[in-house]
Amino acid sequence: MTFTRTENSPFENSQVLAEDFIPEEVLGRDEELEQISEVLQQIVDNEQPVNAFIYGISGTGKTVSIKYKQRELEQALERYDDVHATFVYQNCESLSSSYQAAIAIANSYLENPEYDYLHEEINLARNQIPSSGLPKERVYDILFDIFDLLTYRHTEYRSQIETALQETTLDVTVSASELVSPGDDPSVSSDKRTEILEKLHSEFDIRPPEEVTDYVTVILDEVDRIGTRDELLYEIPRSRTNSRVDDILPSVIGISNDVGYKESIQSKTDSSLRLKEITFKKYDIDQLQEILSQRAEKAFKSEAYDGDIIPLASAFGRKQGGDARYAIDLLHKSGMKTKKDESTRVTEEHVRQAHEEKERDRVYEVTNDLSQQEKIVLAAIMYHDLREETPIARGEMYPTYKKYSQSTLDNSNVPRRVADYLKKMSQLGLLDRRDAYQGPGESGFEYSLDKVDYNMIFQILGDEEPTGEGGSLLPDELITEFKQQSSSGDTNTQTDFDSFD
Repeated sequence: MTFTRTENSPFENSQVLAEDFIPEEVLGRDEELEQISEVLQQIVDNEQPVNAFIYGISGTGKTVSIKYKQRELEQALERYDDVHATFVYQNCESLSSSYQAAIAIANSYLENPEYDYLHEEINLARNQIPSSGLPKERVYDILFDIFDLLTYRHTEYRSQIETALQETTLDVTVSASELVSPGDDPSVSSDKRTEILEKLHSEFDIRPPEEVTDYVTVILDEVDRIGTRDELLYEIPRSRTNSRVDDILPSVIGISNDVGYKESIQSKTDSSLRLKEITFKKYDIDQLQEILSQRAEKAFKSEAYDGDIIPLASAFGRKQGGDARYAIDLLHKSGMKTKKDESTRVTEEHVRQAHEEKERDRVYEVTNDLSQQEKIVLAAIMYHDLREETPIARGEMYPTYKKYSQSTLDNSNVPRRVADYLKKMSQLGLLDRRDAYQGPGESGFEYSLDKVDYNMIFQILGDEEPTGEGGSLLPDELITEFKQQSSSGDTNTQTDFDSFD
């Protein structure tokens, strides 16, 4: 294939549909934005900073809102020269502890050439902290040393002094580094250094560091991923009290999809945070349409998309729990499919195709993340579904589950635990659960597969090596039934059995 530029791409600016794009105006979040402003206003007013926790399910605008207000704050601070603010952002999605989060944050600065001065200031020769091996306290010492050096003195002020030394008419041979951060054996006396700096301050209108208040606000996105051993959440707000930092006013903003996370963290952390809680509600259909209209207008060329794609993508986003991120990504994938079709206009059909593809990807990820026992329950439901015996009650499918679990894992769980598995999978959208209550003695639920592809389940079960005896999580009885259905011409059961024989 020879790559050539697509002549009729529907995109004007696809970056508008990227996950990290910050719009000129955040829609549908006026109340939440106002609450974030209350938190950040303390910095503008040169007062004690406030810690905050932002809650809400995925796609409700938490991250984009905090970054939007961060940008507004940084623009506002350009009018004031007595306050310097640094925002430290860390997504904790792939991290599992405060220790890992501390290393990730520290390395983001140590590996950045803009902050080369850090290595000299904290006497650290290496370009990064290893992912394991260093004692926890040593990692925290390095991290807070870095925070204490993200100040006006070591950033903007240092740069201004360097420029001033190049342009001044004074006869000065000392370096900016020596003036800003003199070592143990300075080349000029303290009095001489003070004299030079005062002249440079006056000549170039430079604000002395001692007249500037430094704030460092650490934003921990998806903070619930680091678990309930929350040393970092505890240490950041108390780092000045505990003399870990001297030159900054620290604060923390946690962002979480788990509305119950605050109740799970240690009481000492909760008391030390003295946090403001901000809850983001689900977007309604009108808000989603307003957001998608804003993005589509800038992302696509004029007349390159049907207006009907906005309410359709919004409806899909609403079904995902009011997930604007999901709906925006639908627009991007729809545009990609339009290019693939060599079409000039994004249509409803492109949106439907993109939704089906995203749903398959989501279901695969959810199914693949199930425990082995949960996957065996799913295999049992699949067996009865293949035999057209669903919806089926837990009691009716339990013998099948128990037989499969014993043959592949050498153990099984009690019916009550299986009920928990079934409830979880229905909540994840893998199973359809309906109330089968028909009076005393007949209460309970019935289950069937909910738009889950047989081939996908079969592949996931076949690819996983069980903890017990056997080559995979595929029971022989399920393989036999699957083959029979495949040979009968069922298009939902076409797969390659060679690797499972």
